[in-house]
Amino acid sequence: DPPEMGGTVTYTFVTTPGEKERFHVGSATGIITTADVFDHDEPSREKEAYITVRASDNGQPQLDDACTIKILIEDVNDNPPIFDKVSYSESVPADLPVGREVMRISATDIDDGDNSIVSYSLDPHSQDVPYFYIDRDNGVIFLNRTIDKSPGYKFKLSAVVKDKGTPPQSSSITLDIQVVESNKKSPSFLEVPDEPIRLKENFADFNEAIATVRATSNIPGEEKKLQFELVQGQTEQTNKWHTFVMEPEGDMAYIKLGGHLDYEKVTDYSLTVRIQNNYRLAAETIIYIQIEDVNDNIPIFTELRSGTVLENEPVGTQVMQVRAIDSDATAPHNQVTYELGDSSEPFAIDPVTGNITTLKMFDREERSFYNIKIIATDNSESALIPGKHNAGQQTFFIEIADKNDNPPHFTQDTYFAESIAENANINELVTQVTALDIDTASVVSYSIVAGNTYDAFTIRNFTGEIRVNSELDYENITSYSLDVRAFDGIYEDYAKVIIKIENLNDNPPVFVANYTKTIEEEKLYEGCVVRVEAYDPDIKDRTAPQNIFYSLVKQEQMEFLSIDNEGCLRLTKPLDRDPPRGYSKWQIIIMAADHGGRLGSDSLRSTTEVILTLTDINDNKPFLTNTQPVIWYENEPPGQVVALQAKDYDSEENGPPFTFALDDDDSNFQYRSKFQIQGSILFAITTFDREEIKEYYIPILITDSGTPRLTGLSVLHIIIGDKNDNAMSPGYSSIFVYNYRGEAPDTEVGRVYVQDPDDWDVPDKSYSWLPSYDDRSPFFDVHRQTGMVIMKEGTPPGDYLLRFNVTEQNEPVVPLHWVIATVNISVKEIPEEAVDKSGSIRFINVTAEAFIVPEADGTSKKDKLHRRLAKLYNVSRDNVDIFTVLSKQTVKELFLDIRFSAHGSPYYSPEKLNTMVTDVQEKIEDELQIKIYMVRIDECLIEKEQCEDSCRNVLIKNNVPLAVYTNTTSFVGVSARDESECTCERSEPIVCLNGGTPFANKCECPEGFLGPRCEQMSVGFTGDGWAMYAPPPACSEGHMALTVTAHTSNSLVFYMGPQKMNKLLNVQDFMSLELVDGYPVLLVNYGSGTTR
Repeated sequence: DPPEMGGTVTYTFVTTPGEKERFHVGSATGIITTADVFDHDEPSREKEAYITVRASDNGQPQLDDACTIKILIEDVNDNPPIFDKVSYSESVPADLPVGREVMRISATDIDDGDNSIVSYSLDPHSQDVPYFYIDRDNGVIFLNRTIDKSPGYKFKLSAVVKDKGTPPQSSSITLDIQVVESNKKSPSFLEVPDEPIRLKENFADFNEAIATVRATSNIPGEEKKLQFELVQGQTEQTNKWHTFVMEPEGDMAYIKLGGHLDYEKVTDYSLTVRIQNNYRLAAETIIYIQIEDVNDNIPIFTELRSGTVLENEPVGTQVMQVRAIDSDATAPHNQVTYELGDSSEPFAIDPVTGNITTLKMFDREERSFYNIKIIATDNSESALIPGKHNAGQQTFFIEIADKNDNPPHFTQDTYFAESIAENANINELVTQVTALDIDTASVVSYSIVAGNTYDAFTIRNFTGEIRVNSELDYENITSYSLDVRAFDGIYEDYAKVIIKIENLNDNPPVFVANYTKTIEEEKLYEGCVVRVEAYDPDIKDRTAPQNIFYSLVKQEQMEFLSIDNEGCLRLTKPLDRDPPRGYSKWQIIIMAADHGGRLGSDSLRSTTEVILTLTDINDNKPFLTNTQPVIWYENEPPGQVVALQAKDYDSEENGPPFTFALDDDDSNFQYRSKFQIQGSILFAITTFDREEIKEYYIPILITDSGTPRLTGLSVLHIIIGDKNDNAMSPGYSSIFVYNYRGEAPDTEVGRVYVQDPDDWDVPDKSYSWLPSYDDRSPFFDVHRQTGMVIMKEGTPPGDYLLRFNVTEQNEPVVPLHWVIATVNISVKEIPEEAVDKSGSIRFINVTAEAFIVPEADGTSKKDKLHRRLAKLYNVSRDNVDIFTVLSKQTVKELFLDIRFSAHGSPYYSPEKLNTMVTDVQEKIEDELQIKIYMVRIDECLIEKEQCEDSCRNVLIKNNVPLAVYTNTTSFVGVSARDESECTCERSEPIVCLNGGTPFANKCECPEGFLGPRCEQMSVGFTGDGWAMYAPPPACSEGHMALTVTAHTSNSLVFYMGPQKMNKLLNVQDFMSLELVDGYPVLLVNYGSGTTR
């Protein structure tokens, strides 16, 4: 058969309901592999397995066959031998003759065949081994030489048992043999079975003695005083589960059945009988019991329940094969024969193989199925029903299958499909055709045989569904006429399918050209500068209205240009050719949208480029481009300072060459007598002294060569470079250091200061401790070349007075000399709590150096702020710390961030610190003469400046100090700054408040504190109080829930927002909840007006 009509075979297993899957079969290949691990040994005893494989084709009707496979499970040597005892202890008389039995050991291997045969040996490494030898086959240990040990001595031996597998497995055990007095003898057996005992597996008399054992104690007068024991081994073959029991009676003991036997599980037993007398001497013997199989299992059908045969097939056609399994272990108990339950059925069965064949030709129209009963019988007398055989039966279903002898017919000669849009998705359903065949066994398949241009459509083989196979295009093909075929494997029929394509708006407008034009800059033109044109390809008639909507793409160009729906591009402002806002060529992107743009985002769009080239006019003044500042050293003779360089944004025709001149109209005459310009060169015409004037700002006129000529004014910054031409004198400086948690590493805290008019002469100086200064601090050091004072790691808090020797030499101007410099250093340790609970202020337009340097009144701005904060919080100045002074330069502004703390006991909260500063903000600004940009530094305050959505402030801190240096004053503070983090939630360590205790990622809280971190969940006010909380992070989504119990009908419940108007920030966002006449009123302002 062809692959698509019955020639494809699929393989499956035939299983019973709930049967565990032990194998896999490849559905296409038939390759069988294991899906489970098998155990050949007890207790599983999986020695063979049966699987039935069904092979089914894909024809109609589906035909199949089955095959049962017997799989033998081979044993591998995966179990070591197991001794029947955990340990062995025996006694031996001191006068026991050589060659007599001392004891016996026994081991069992649950593997099969050679893997289960064991041999015994004694470990030769024991020093007592020469006294004994062991029979390798039966484990009996004999005395090898005369005992020369005193009674009480204990021989220590190790016995090894090894199987004959490959590779062999082994086990070992310790043997204790104690020497007893010579007159003490071991007991001995008088009567034991000398042949193996045979029992049928259905033996079930628990009272009958299976074997009798008689022994004597060998103790005069106590011959019958013995202890009998049936040893419990470590495998079922050695009576692990007490299948046999022993009943002692005087000097005799009877072995009886203690549990049910099953030949299919255990076929033989080795029972070890142990006797012991009152001398605690013992003897052992082994009784062998063999189990015989009986016919106690019924054949069971486990496989196929149904079969199929075609009508009109000849007599003797095979239908199916049945199989029953008998679980008995031996023949003939497990041999099965088959017969029909009703001999009148039109089928025959092979009694040995179970193959069922036909006895006549069938007609499906006469009868379509049969149910036949099959009986499976084993071949020996049953142990369950005396005089009969065991039998099992099963009813099987046999279907009479149809044959294909009629052609298919389409239900219509021509099918007209609904119009389908040209943008239809691939695989979208178009229509469905149907062909009927009165043969139930015939499967009709469909195909497209003509008219399918570019494979636009595909048809499902067995359903007749016609679907889109590739992209459709109305502009290319407007309709299709498909010829389709129905085929049942022998016969066929044809029909036609008409499919029309629906035109859609799927083509963007097309511009007829790109456009370029040259115009003059800074000139406003009347009418259209350029007219653009586009058409819609979806409109076949190019002469019809195209309904195109034109627009400018670049938002920034809409200030200068406009375009109407006729494509007329106009100037609304003159265009500039020159930088920084102008371009010599303006690229203008124009977008065209079809349907007049009325479809919004569904309108199709395209763009074109208009290039406007601007001709230049001389409308820009030239300016200096020299790198500034320019350094000219003091004491130099007159000469060339710098070659002046300039630039003009106009074209080359209106730019260079440039002429330069000093500005004669400038009222500052200082530079006129000291500088002059010749051509493009600036000359110094005198010698300068930096200690007189350090820098000059020289206005220079630059004139271009355009028409008309334009002149611009630029200022050239000249610094008079320092030369060391002044001797230094002693100096004094002070340094204040905040040591965060006392963990600062080695840190440069400031430079040794000496008074010197020169300020670029550090390379001419060297620094060292004062030679006569005996009390030098071990916590500080000085850098010899730079004069930087280094505070060492681990420096304790305190005040330190340091004295240094500074040497200077710049021959011949400054001869070698030295002076004394004094540095006063104050070190204060600041705890982490002070930083975590700090307030913050951001000042604007002030440097860190200007903030810490003393002013005319002897105090710095930092000192003034320190004094104001101590007064504000009503604490001593020692309880206020300004520990961070950090400059922050942005593109537009210069900021200075200050962090501070204050404490009574404990440290005050940031909310309290910041709120009270806000109340006196104007006073602080007046006293310090600088402006406050914000109180409580908030990097998330300006919307979308740092983050698009969620934003939260994170305090970043470390123990590396932050230093600000000036000549006479230096400040070393804590590196602590706020940074924005674009998230709402942040994993924080668990902190339990109000005496709570952390436990398993939660807090165990005192009574009355119900929050997740032991917060109070309620607060009450009587109208004259309030509570201040940290603001929540700015989240893209937020949720807040509260319950209000009011004692008055008009009140403010909460307010989130600025405390007062800040003109520098102009932030208006706020939220408040009020009670107005008893009703809650929420007011919200997100910067675009208040919503009630």
